[in-house]
Amino acid sequence: MMKGTSFFRKHRVGFLLGSYLTFCLFSISISTRTFILRPKEIGLSVFSLFQAGISSAHQLFSETVDSIRTLRTLKEDYEQALERLRYYEKVEKQYAALEEENRQLKEILQFSQSIPYESIPARVIGKDPQNYFTTLTLNKGSLHGIKKNMPVIAVQGGKQGLVGKIVQTGFNASIVQPIYDPSSYVAARLSISRYEGLVSGSAEDKIYMYYVRRFARMNIQSGELIVTSGLNSIFPPGIPIGVLKAIHTREYDTSLLLELDPIIDFGRLEYVYVLQMLRGNP
Repeated sequence: MMKGTSFFRKHRVGFLLGSYLTFCLFSISISTRTFILRPKEIGLSVFSLFQAGISSAHQLFSETVDSIRTLRTLKEDYEQALERLRYYEKVEKQYAALEEENRQLKEILQFSQSIPYESIPARVIGKDPQNYFTTLTLNKGSLHGIKKNMPVIAVQGGKQGLVGKIVQTGFNASIVQPIYDPSSYVAARLSISRYEGLVSGSAEDKIYMYYVRRFARMNIQSGELIVTSGLNSIFPPGIPIGVLKAIHTREYDTSLLLELDPIIDFGRLEYVYVLQMLRGNP
């Protein structure tokens, strides 16, 4: 007797759960007013549950496939948009380059009509790979009237400046020796104080004015414009070369060494003029 009571206490949760389940089934039977279990209805219920599960799985699979297709379409649209963006950026850069070239050509045309010399416009097509400033190659030559020792000028930012001189010609090309070349010498003058000297390049790609009298130190100052003097030179007078950047003096020298900041930025030089002859008095 004690053993049976102990077994009931040990499994009383199971007995209570079974009793509750029996009561629920009995209540359902009473609510339908029948105590007969109908296998078809039970089977239909089970099949309905199974069919609902299959339908849910099919819907989930379809939604997953649709999501993958949508992602693939979005990726393709994104790549196409990027390609169009690259194309428009390329077009914009080309447009900006053409606009800048047109601006330069317009500036050159206006300048060519204002200079008092006959000139041949030309384009820089080459530079010495060994030394960036040693020689420049132009796309015009003897067939266009270019000859040796003709002066070459350019315009940048609305200002004209001396580039150099022609040292060699071909039929359709010519070589320019720029003022940066250490073997180039140009007779020059300070535009305000009027002291004279020779402008030449240097090994460190700087431009200096040599042989300026030492006592001129009291009358010149930084920023003064240096122009061609036209004395015993192939260069016409008055062509701007550069502005005074620094004055170098040494105790044992009898002359000053003036460092110039050139008018022309040779790193951006594209178009030049080769001067031929006077149109009138400059």
